[in-house]
Amino acid sequence: MRERPRLARLVLWTMTLVVPASLWAQGGPRPGRPTPQGRPFMDLVGVQDALEAKTVKGAPYQAETITEIVQALADGNRIVQRTTGAVFRDREGRTRRESAVGGIGPLMPEVNPPRVVLIFDPVAGAHYRLDPAQRVAHRLPPRPAGWRPPLPPREDATRGPRPRLPEIAPIPVSESLGRKTMEGLEVDGTRETVTIPAGEIGNEKPIYIVNERWYSPDLQVVVRSTRSDPRLGVTSFRLAGVKREEPDRSTFVVPEDYRITDDAPPPPGPRRRPGPPEE
Repeated sequence: MRERPRLARLVLWTMTLVVPASLWAQGGPRPGRPTPQGRPFMDLVGVQDALEAKTVKGAPYQAETITEIVQALADGNRIVQRTTGAVFRDREGRTRRESAVGGIGPLMPEVNPPRVVLIFDPVAGAHYRLDPAQRVAHRLPPRPAGWRPPLPPREDATRGPRPRLPEIAPIPVSESLGRKTMEGLEVDGTRETVTIPAGEIGNEKPIYIVNERWYSPDLQVVVRSTRSDPRLGVTSFRLAGVKREEPDRSTFVVPEDYRITDDAPPPPGPRRRPGPPEE
């Protein structure tokens, strides 16, 4: 019975640390190699396109966010999770995001997941995580120089060691999907396919992991994305009801009846294991 609260704390802490991190900023095509799984860790838990780390000025908007996770079981059954949230940004780059914790991935399937509100005010240099249930605003400290988000543990005492992963991360193959109009916005589409060869992790056939993104250069946000991984299912994200108008200033202010607490600094990130010398 303690497993779910422990997961809740882990996911909330991870969201708190990673949302302001530029490592997964919501931008155009992302450089670098993927993890052995074929995607960054935060992609795996389904929040990649709900994040907006960089400050974007002069492009206010507000929209509903819809996240859906579909997992197909071996017996033909399906597990479907669908949650909604909201996102707001003003012309100065302040952002507010409202989301259900249970909607960020397959880690926490809940009927009534708790909701979290994240406010980032680059003008005041303030970042808050609001707890509507407790009426508490957690003021988040700045990250130390060189900080990296913590990785999930290598082993779980109740589930044993993780499945073996490829020794070398597969390189994604990218292709352009052209330009379309979605939610009244012109968006550019890209598709990345990562192939895990047969036998690499005990798989009898190749595993294809496909990540499709539709990005608005004007608003500098991902409007729609879909990730398909046979091992995890299909995760989709989209913005709906996009309004290109200035949100009310109170949207980015901690309510007066909230108690403000200062969170402890984040723990140091993991050290990178030395890799092969670059040629």
